[in-house]
Amino acid sequence: MAADDATKSSQAAPEAADKQNDNQPETHHATNGTVTNGSAGEEGNGADESTAAGQPTESVFQLTIKLPHTPGQTQVMVSAQEQIQDIRQSIVDTPHTFQYSCFHLEHQGKRINDFVELSEIPDVISDPVLTLVEDPYTEAQARMHVVRVRELIGAAGDRTDLVLGIDAGTSLCDGVDLTGGNGGKEEESPVSHYDLNAPGTISTLIPQQREAAPKTVKQLSLSAWNPPPYNLRMRGHLLYLQVTTNEGEQHYVTSHVSGFYVNKSTNSKFDPAPRVTPKSASAHSLIGLISQISPSFEAAFTRLQEYNGQRDPLASYQLTNSIPSAPWLVSTTSIQQHQADLTRTQEAFLLAGAENAETLRDWNEELQSTRELPKETVQDRVFRERLTNKLFAEYNEAAIRGACLVARGEVQPLNPTESRDAQIFVYNNVFYSFGADGVGTFASDGGDEAARVATGKDVQGVKAVNQLDIDGLFTPGTVVVDYLGKRVVGQSIVPGIFKQREPGEHQIDYGGVEGKDVIATHEGFAQPFSELSKAMRVKKHGVWDKEGAKHDLEASVETKGLLGTDGRKYVLDLYRVTPLDIAWLEKHRGQDENMENRYPHRMTVLRPELVDSYRITKMREYISKELEKKRAAAKEIESKAAADGETETDKPKPQQQETVDMSNFSFTLNPDVFSGQQPQTDEDKEEWAEDEQQVRAVCEYIPVMSFQNWSMT
Repeated sequence: MAADDATKSSQAAPEAADKQNDNQPETHHATNGTVTNGSAGEEGNGADESTAAGQPTESVFQLTIKLPHTPGQTQVMVSAQEQIQDIRQSIVDTPHTFQYSCFHLEHQGKRINDFVELSEIPDVISDPVLTLVEDPYTEAQARMHVVRVRELIGAAGDRTDLVLGIDAGTSLCDGVDLTGGNGGKEEESPVSHYDLNAPGTISTLIPQQREAAPKTVKQLSLSAWNPPPYNLRMRGHLLYLQVTTNEGEQHYVTSHVSGFYVNKSTNSKFDPAPRVTPKSASAHSLIGLISQISPSFEAAFTRLQEYNGQRDPLASYQLTNSIPSAPWLVSTTSIQQHQADLTRTQEAFLLAGAENAETLRDWNEELQSTRELPKETVQDRVFRERLTNKLFAEYNEAAIRGACLVARGEVQPLNPTESRDAQIFVYNNVFYSFGADGVGTFASDGGDEAARVATGKDVQGVKAVNQLDIDGLFTPGTVVVDYLGKRVVGQSIVPGIFKQREPGEHQIDYGGVEGKDVIATHEGFAQPFSELSKAMRVKKHGVWDKEGAKHDLEASVETKGLLGTDGRKYVLDLYRVTPLDIAWLEKHRGQDENMENRYPHRMTVLRPELVDSYRITKMREYISKELEKKRAAAKEIESKAAADGETETDKPKPQQQETVDMSNFSFTLNPDVFSGQQPQTDEDKEEWAEDEQQVRAVCEYIPVMSFQNWSMT
């Protein structure tokens, strides 16, 4: 997934600016600001002159960027709230500026920081001209430039990917053939030739074959002389490349801090010095160098761009931050046959470096730091959501790759003496475990079947908590992968989860520690868990440990709170945020284990959206009753006035909208009923019975009212 693409803005320049520039050949660049056409007083105190005149509060203008090479300059539409890094990305993605990847922008001779907005640059609106200045390469930038150029010129070929198939298992809109007119004949039903009872074929999901793309070079790879020796590294040598042009000529290229040049090396002789005239060639960009040494490159590159332009971009390139619904579908007869590509085995080095240190990231710290970003203004929220989306996409891809390795047995467990289902793993700073009951936690609920379902419910719970966005409450990044018949759960490593506690201290700070036998409470979790429970309609209730001691919890006993060593409060195990569907269990999973077609597990928790539907129904009933009471009271007052002979001499008052005080309405459920809790006192037993009765009412409502409502829509 292209990380840079995720930083593009999702909001376009206003329609007025688009119409004004319809005839411009340049690419219209999306902005990350919100452009409004409000009048004076809609925003601010009206002191701004442009706002008072009814003009947009954000300036949208055409920015000119001077280039060091042909075509000399380019123009993009930007807003004053545009960030420089977005303009950089626009330059990188524009066809006639593909060659630039290592550069900075200057305004009036001063370098601009990539992370500031245009509005922070003095006089940029009155003088909207920036200059692109090529920068020296670092090794990492040179490696990424080679990867990017290989993709742009079509030299990358097919990749071996652990996550996606070669063809990505998708059928695209441009692969649908439309038949011509029927010559005035009576129209025929579009499904008349379909056998609706025939089974579906997977081949319909595979893209149709098309002609092979034009080749621009025969090969572009790292040279056998790579990496440079230490004495030449001090002279600025970064990489050694090997290029075979369409003319059949083989060139050895030195990647230098100043750019790329053709050297004197051969297959048997190492000489990284530049070639002399007339065979010398050098350029800051690798694309520019190849165009110098291969006469047919520019024409072939133009044909390649036209070939790619024949299809919609969504059909030509993989969507960023997304995974196809069927990534395992690959055509065995694809026209893109497996071809020899030396760099396919070198991409790990090109992407991550020799030490592979660039891929080791603290996923948990990145995820939680992103959640702590400010969100007061629209710009803050847009930046926060864009960064969150990009980070989750990168984490998902890394976690999926590690899960595939774990399922194949290529990662050593941290506890090799335990059974296979109980083993845990750490790979690429992601914690992995199997979605099975390896330690007997779900023995009474259905064993492995219950554990498998619980992992899926946990992901849904994490998603719900993330959407609530409660301040001071954090969740680990959680991914569930089904691969090779195994369910693997990947989570970002919470600081302190592996910490050895002092004697008498619990590993968990809030909730059940060892199943339901030991229960921990922590006053620091009362406030955030109270907000969470209020949003999820969870009732504060008591639970009892194995000693019979009562503990008041804001959430289910299965939901745990952990105080990380980084000072953050984490919520774990969110698979029981709603009660069990007891009506379903009593009907399909009785006490008789020999029951025919007995349901395999007890992890039948109510769906949150159905619980909310029931809450809305009860709220409507409450509103109706309150309105009836108010109307009855009003009629009683009128009847008393009529009996006393009082009449209204004033004009009739306009009818006001009826209102109801909702402060007395409350709807919460106890998620721990029917789960083995044993109340001790009569008062607790009475309250517990009321909670059970309320849950039964919800369970009876779901199969009756919900399906009726859906059938009416």
